[in-house]
Amino acid sequence: MRHVVPISLLLFIFNSYACVAQERLAETANPSKSKYEAAASTPKATLRRMHDYLISAKDIEVTSNFSSVDKALGTTASGSVHYILRKPNLLRVTANLNRGKVVVFSDGELLTLHKPAAREYRRSPAPENTLAGLYRAAGVLGVPTRMFDFFWSVDYLAEIDTSAPAQLTKLKSQKIGGKTCDGFNIKYGDDDWTVWLERAEPPLPCRLISRRKDTSGLTIQTNNFAWKAKPKIDARTFQFTPPKGHKEIGLSERLSPSD
Repeated sequence: MRHVVPISLLLFIFNSYACVAQERLAETANPSKSKYEAAASTPKATLRRMHDYLISAKDIEVTSNFSSVDKALGTTASGSVHYILRKPNLLRVTANLNRGKVVVFSDGELLTLHKPAAREYRRSPAPENTLAGLYRAAGVLGVPTRMFDFFWSVDYLAEIDTSAPAQLTKLKSQKIGGKTCDGFNIKYGDDDWTVWLERAEPPLPCRLISRRKDTSGLTIQTNNFAWKAKPKIDARTFQFTPPKGHKEIGLSERLSPSD
């Protein structure tokens, strides 16, 4: 037997969907009144969206201008580093430091450290993922790794609102690089991070100030970022072809300190 749906029921269903749609449209037109947006705009949710993007993005391109002060050792460092990353383990890191320019490549098979001024390069097996490659690159370049800890390694968000000593505080927004950036402070054990995230989607960092206090004293690192939206990266970016006249240095040999 064929069942006929009463017109009154159809009208009820249609009107119900229409009401829901109108509510969603009203929330879109009036963000301050949207309970969905209110939940998504909490400090913890904003930081989680930053983490989710950085973890899931296939390609990332960003330049970081950094400065670092070690109050215990009385040392300082500064420079600019351009990062180009592609999952699972491709990268190109170009560091312009006081001692010169150094470039690190990972083509998925080999990790290459190239010192153009010294006309030398060294090769070793590629890391299994981009994060491991970043830490290795930072180690040979002598650049701060605190931004990697904050972006990918330390899961302090899981400790917020629990019995663990993690605290998250929202700060005043600032104009950084012509962009409106919302500020947050995170205290987690000996770690203290102050970050400003662009008021956009995804909420990427404009500036990161990290402090770590342990038995050796206090280390402060500041990173200012310029992100490239939707980077279009040629696969050849990660490949290293030795320039004419540049020689390979074995793993047991010392690279020239000239640059």
